[in-house]
Amino acid sequence: MKLKHFLFFIIISLFSSLVGNLYTNMKINELSKNLSVINEDVIELQIRKDQTFNLYQEKFSIQNIENISKSLNFKKLDVYIINKNLSSPYKVDSELDQIEILGSLGK
Repeated sequence: MKLKHFLFFIIISLFSSLVGNLYTNMKINELSKNLSVINEDVIELQIRKDQTFNLYQEKFSIQNIENISKSLNFKKLDVYIINKNLSSPYKVDSELDQIEILGSLGK
């Protein structure tokens, strides 16, 4: 009796393992198809992004801006640097500005 139960248990375990593997492979195939669809969408979005960037570059390039300004009869102004000794905009010159201390601690 025990041998019969043991063989029955082995057959059931092999069958359940086979069914489990088939079910797992089906789920893996579904996920693989979904992943390939997502990859195609990503590639399509990347192509659209590149096309949009190229159109932006064409529309707002320096050469195109110069052509638009010529068509609107704008004149390009020359830029001359007058002050060649430029300092940092947020630098405090301690020699020129002395800090006043308010209160009883200042002299």
